[in-house]
Amino acid sequence: MPNGRRNVPKRIALVDNDELALRVLDSLVSDHLPGLYVAWQSTSGLEAVSECSGQNGHYDLLMLDMSMEDMQGASVCRRIRCKNRYLPILGMTSFSLNRYRNAMIEAGAQGLIGKEDLNRMAGAMAHALNGVVMEGFETPQGAYYRIRNSAEGARLTPTEETVIELASNVGLRDDEIAERLHVAPATVRKHMQNLTRKLGCRTSRQAVSLWLRNHEHDGQ
Repeated sequence: MPNGRRNVPKRIALVDNDELALRVLDSLVSDHLPGLYVAWQSTSGLEAVSECSGQNGHYDLLMLDMSMEDMQGASVCRRIRCKNRYLPILGMTSFSLNRYRNAMIEAGAQGLIGKEDLNRMAGAMAHALNGVVMEGFETPQGAYYRIRNSAEGARLTPTEETVIELASNVGLRDDEIAERLHVAPATVRKHMQNLTRKLGCRTSRQAVSLWLRNHEHDGQ
């Protein structure tokens, strides 16, 4: 749960596809937001899901770019929100906010801000840390329970969980999984396609990597 004690610096996590943008955001925090510091940053959506999904990170705010090479920002947000009901998440983009607004609302974010105005971004970060949610968005806990209880909550079926476990933790190929489950290889590939989509990944390799990282993180 985010640390609410006074006089304790707030911990911010930054995720952006552009390393230069990360440096700019780091400077923004250090120069304009006293009492805050960047505790973790990455250019990878997969790493963000692994780092922020549980409660172990104790970050007070996640600033999330809308487009990474491995995952889209809304998918990252949704995967984190499915497991973390405390962390405020602000999306950020250089494109039109309308392009991502609805997706980020559905994904459980607390707001979406443009990158073109650093002063406005600093203000949005300060407001988010004080529990302010942008118009049309939900609180972290409200979004968490909505997503967890929805039919579209990206829950894997028992068979899909078995397939991803065999592919990730055991390291079996599709044909080996098919033999283990007594089904056709095409059936295994179909399960992999479905679970890859549910996990917000683009390829089965990314899904396996995400599953391994989440499993390791949850076990800490």
